[in-house]
Amino acid sequence: MTLIHDPQTEPDRTEPDRTEPDRTEPGGRAEVRRLPAEAWHAVLDAAARLPSLRAKYEGFAGRAGELELSDLPVLTKEELAGTLDDLVATARGRAHGAYVYGSGGTTSAPKLSLVPTGMFVADILDSWRPLTADDVLVNFNTPGRLWSSHNFFNMLAHQSGSVVVPLGSVDHDELDEWLGFVERLGATALDATPSQIAHILQFCESTGRPAPAFRKLLWTGEKFGERALELTRRLLPGAGLHGVYGSTETWVIGLNGPSCPVNTFHVLPYQHVEIEDGVVLVTNTHPSSVNPVLRYRVGDRGRFTACPCGRPEPALEVSGRDDPQLKFVSILLMPEDIVESARSVPEVRDVQIALFDHGGPAERMEVRIVVDPGSGWEAVEERTRQRILTRVYRLGWAVASAPGSFAVRAVERLQVNPRTHKTPVLVREATTS
Repeated sequence: MTLIHDPQTEPDRTEPDRTEPDRTEPGGRAEVRRLPAEAWHAVLDAAARLPSLRAKYEGFAGRAGELELSDLPVLTKEELAGTLDDLVATARGRAHGAYVYGSGGTTSAPKLSLVPTGMFVADILDSWRPLTADDVLVNFNTPGRLWSSHNFFNMLAHQSGSVVVPLGSVDHDELDEWLGFVERLGATALDATPSQIAHILQFCESTGRPAPAFRKLLWTGEKFGERALELTRRLLPGAGLHGVYGSTETWVIGLNGPSCPVNTFHVLPYQHVEIEDGVVLVTNTHPSSVNPVLRYRVGDRGRFTACPCGRPEPALEVSGRDDPQLKFVSILLMPEDIVESARSVPEVRDVQIALFDHGGPAERMEVRIVVDPGSGWEAVEERTRQRILTRVYRLGWAVASAPGSFAVRAVERLQVNPRTHKTPVLVREATTS
């Protein structure tokens, strides 16, 4: 589970602290609520007992009353990945089971996390109930291969009393048949990545097939992009959007509903979020958590804001990644700057950056764009190319001396990860002849 990359049935629950008011602070740091010292000290003590983290937390554990949470060092993805063997040993002695889920890497060096088999779903349903007993949910997330979202939504439907159709992703040429099948079952809800939702709706629009009568769209795994949102609002105007924000390491951090912006999430009671210099740090205080999530840097930037849904507590607005720099032709670039420049061309609907032979002497960049139907795509390509090279001036300077290293190309659809069914902003490819 990632949010964007992409939850429990145990009886013990961690309730939100009621003694301290919710607060926000101007500047670099803010907190949804003040976290009681005993809550994060329990996480600290558990982390310090792991041999792989002992050196990191040496000198901090056992110092109750002397420390603030902000005194502790930030936990990185690499450090958490190094705890896997310790976590498996720890989980084997617990009263509840655990899933091993992957968040990336390769088969030789996977990035893995442990999550209780209840996946915190009972606690999540205390704050977020998108499904009811009369719903039929089509689970479009891919099962297997250590991916978590398929299992999560099956459990969510089970705990909600809903009927679930554990379909998994469907190839493009089979969509019509399977959409007919789920309609026959009276499907009311769909869970999928925004890329999958957009693909289904684009298929319906291009073939003239009516969109399924989904009343609810449950989504996770990536940002809900403008193209997916536009298609949803146009083809399923009555469907409510219910989003999940988190990661495989932290599990679900926050959730939103139809009255919330798609980039704004309400943080769960046992998850504690800090914003430090614009970067999201998470501490998971749930007693059944297996991973030592203590000031964990999830890789996103954000801020606290008032949500227009009317809930009184500050919500987390996720603004993008905090590690987005890319080195290309010896200069550092922000992929989002390229994407935003391309999107500023009115006819451009969606954007993806493809790198060929990245890091080699013949590296090239191709910005792929999806344009409005009926647009003169060649003219849009040229306008987009000029817009990017003008606005992203460092790239324009570099390309001027190597014009063959950069191109803009209009495509029918962007590349989607075949396993996660997310549409990445950046893809790397081998040279094509």
